[in-house]
Amino acid sequence: MLDDLSPAPHAPSPASQGRDPLLFEQVPVAFLLLDPAGTIRDANRRAGADLGLPCARLRGRPLAAFTPPEQASTVRVLLRQVFSQAGPARAELPLLRPDGTTFHAGVEAEADGDVCRLVFTDLSAARAAHEELLRVQHTLERQVERHAAEVQEVTQELEGFVTAVMQELDGPLRHIRAFAKPLHGQAEMTAEERAQAAGRVLDATDWLEMRLRALSLFSNASRQRLKFVAVDLNRVLPVVVKKLAPDLAARSVQLTHDVLPIVRGDMGALQMVFTQLLTNALKATRTRDAARIHVGIRPLERGVAVFVEDNGIGFNMRYRDRLFTPFGRLHREEDFGGPGLGLALVRRLVSRQGGQVWAEGRPGQGATFWLALPHHAEEP
Repeated sequence: MLDDLSPAPHAPSPASQGRDPLLFEQVPVAFLLLDPAGTIRDANRRAGADLGLPCARLRGRPLAAFTPPEQASTVRVLLRQVFSQAGPARAELPLLRPDGTTFHAGVEAEADGDVCRLVFTDLSAARAAHEELLRVQHTLERQVERHAAEVQEVTQELEGFVTAVMQELDGPLRHIRAFAKPLHGQAEMTAEERAQAAGRVLDATDWLEMRLRALSLFSNASRQRLKFVAVDLNRVLPVVVKKLAPDLAARSVQLTHDVLPIVRGDMGALQMVFTQLLTNALKATRTRDAARIHVGIRPLERGVAVFVEDNGIGFNMRYRDRLFTPFGRLHREEDFGGPGLGLALVRRLVSRQGGQVWAEGRPGQGATFWLALPHHAEEP
């Protein structure tokens, strides 16, 4: 704040110094005339408006009175430079108004005899625009980095997926080729041998068809457009349980659940996620006389995690990274069944909704599959 706002002693106006007073008053930039000590001898209307005082109350006051105290030395250095060299001197100064507000000004000053002609421009808007530009640039850089990381992740996932598919389909194709050659008539076979070979070929084609249908489901689910809304998981779970009712009714299964949270995600995708997790739990507990499956929650530092816990066959934690990869089985297919894409689909759908999945288990002692999704108030 400026301490003394009383009128200062009147100094000679520009007109008395042979200047055009009308031009001086109407020039669209803030103009000050200073003596070598930095006292304002005159000011135009724009300078008064920018500094928050009438021109008459600016005259006779030191320019340093309109700068923060720590900038007084900067004003002295500027004036010394103006009166000791030819040509203009330039600087940037914070200027202080009587109400305590400041603004950043670009200053250009030049000596004219024993008078310093000083022009200043309010740079607040330009600085604000520059800072906003830097903020936007920083945001764009972060988005580019994030998108680059996402592209790299998707590329690596695609490469791994293609490799897994080729490995998964190689076996049945070799079986079809091996058993189809004799059927082509190049080897003598009994009717029983031909029937067996034909059966093997049909089994392999059925196996291939099941995998291709699963791959189609995986591809469609990975590409479908998601609609992010607040989803109450207490409404999702009953829909999934109803869909799995025949499997649940055919066995002794104790299915329990906590009161579940509201998350931000896609309703259809979350139904598919829980369908796959509960189906996986039913398969894992197939050998149990009394299967127990619990859907629960656990608080995290940000939000909560939802888990599906079972008392099934479990798995070795050493190989847990394979669980969520396509066809990444940790058990024999005849023991577990299915095409081996369920958990990979869970990971893909949860990742697309801004979440994470992980698993814990011990051989013969069950497993717990976790998923953390953004809270309904957060962005995915």
